[in-house]
Amino acid sequence: MKKVIWMSFLVLALSLPSIGMAASVDNIADTQGGLGKFSLGVEYDSVFNRDLKFKSGTYSETIGGVTTSEPYPSTGDSIKDMKLKANRTFLKGTLGLHPNIDLFLKLGMADAKWKDKYVSPGSPDEKNEFDGGNDFAYGGGIKAKLFERSGGLRVMVDGQYLRYEVDGDLKADGKDLKQWLIDDGLTSVTVNSKTKIQEWQVALYVNQTFGSFSPYAGVKYSDIIVKNETKFSGLDGGVTISGKIDGKAKADKNFGVVVGADVYLITKRLSVSIEGRFIDETAGTIGVTYRF
Repeated sequence: MKKVIWMSFLVLALSLPSIGMAASVDNIADTQGGLGKFSLGVEYDSVFNRDLKFKSGTYSETIGGVTTSEPYPSTGDSIKDMKLKANRTFLKGTLGLHPNIDLFLKLGMADAKWKDKYVSPGSPDEKNEFDGGNDFAYGGGIKAKLFERSGGLRVMVDGQYLRYEVDGDLKADGKDLKQWLIDDGLTSVTVNSKTKIQEWQVALYVNQTFGSFSPYAGVKYSDIIVKNETKFSGLDGGVTISGKIDGKAKADKNFGVVVGADVYLITKRLSVSIEGRFIDETAGTIGVTYRF
């Protein structure tokens, strides 16, 4: 029975550092320029690395109808080195509400891969991995031009919200959690892990257009809340055993920088965008936008 409890502790370590990540700022950097003007774009976003920090968790187990619960991780233990990689593809629609204000919506798909370590003094570190499939993602926000100097330098602000949910396979030291439970003697084993991600981001940047080239650079603040629920169940000698772990993680760093550029293939109509984001994450975005 202690082995079952030990393995269920692994589930939260495996499930928390999911796909919370900062969103792209650009595509395009400027506003639409008037009420009713709009654009459609496609963007591919890749997060090469983002560090997360475990905040709190609870483990509960039910054996023969009797439920017990306790904090996770155990006293003296910790979860370290949470690192994330992810890929996302969005269709982005932007509508002008005012010459200096845009509203935008993002719909798409996202995946995620991450790893962490469960550290217990006196024992070897447990290396955990999560491999998530593609799931629906959505978000939206507002972009505003604060002012524009006579030379064409624009000061912009962008605020957005992003949310999605992923299911994935959990591994501890290279072996699936389900297989760990089977090897511990459980039969009829089921495992389900689901992570919900919410992110808020605000960016302040400057942008200027030189012919068909429109570079920008600025700073951003982002925050991520990652809530996970992992459940498992099985039979041990005819006795039903089930467990659930709820946990919460947040971004390890909140402040970052962003640099990028739009290149217009058709002046003020068709553009290609590229962007890099650093410090709070290492990430990049490429996109294509058509302004109607």
